Amino acid sequence: MTKLVRLLFLAILISAPLSLMAAEPALIYWNSDAGKVLRARIPADADYWQLSPWFAEQINQTYCSVASAITVLNALPIRKPVDPIYAPNAYFTQSNYFTPEVAKVVSPQTVLAQGMTRDEMVQTLVRQGVKAVSIAGDSIDDKGLRTLLQKAMGDDGQFVLVNYLRSAVGQEGGGHWSVLAAYDAQSDRVLILDVAKYMYAPAWVGIDTLQKAIATVDTTSNKSRGLVVVSE
Repeated sequence: MTKLVRLLFLAILISAPLSLMAAEPALIYWNSDAGKVLRARIPADADYWQLSPWFAEQINQTYCSVASAITVLNALPIRKPVDPIYAPNAYFTQSNYFTPEVAKVVSPQTVLAQGMTRDEMVQTLVRQGVKAVSIAGDSIDDKGLRTLLQKAMGDDGQFVLVNYLRSAVGQEGGGHWSVLAAYDAQSDRVLILDVAKYMYAPAWVGIDTLQKAIATVDTTSNKSRGLVVVSE
């Protein structure tokens, strides 16, 4: 091996790890080595600690919106309905979410067939007695999204539901709802508590990737996906 070839070979060995380090994954999953580092840094005032006891798994493959909604409703200090399954205990379920008033906005059959739009999410949440603010994904840039999430995911009585395109964050599937639980400033990533637990574990996604995923168009409403901020 000539001296020049050896030098080239060494250069490749040296540069390869650097290039691998530069290519960060779109998502960092909860149980990965990197995920363990991030979860150890979850702030004490992050929404994660309020949401995790109530984190619901969707009961079918189209109720991601409903599972996300009841996760935050059960975490809020509001009056809750009684489901006969759990009587006399008051608790939001994916069945009793569809009150007569909610069903006027969107029926269980419609959600079962095509999910729920951002506007429908807001309208159904308001009928549960909470405040819900809709934010179109194409109306906010990375900086605005970061600022909003830093504020909303602290211990301030607000929770954030996210409607995003799975393929835009490197997952299989189409439009999806889940709950945002924490922001990690060091990595500039947000923790998604995925209500489709049978598919994906909770994952950390970069702000820039999330912004692109919520700015995609929902073909049912012909509007962008986005966020819904929920409070008492």
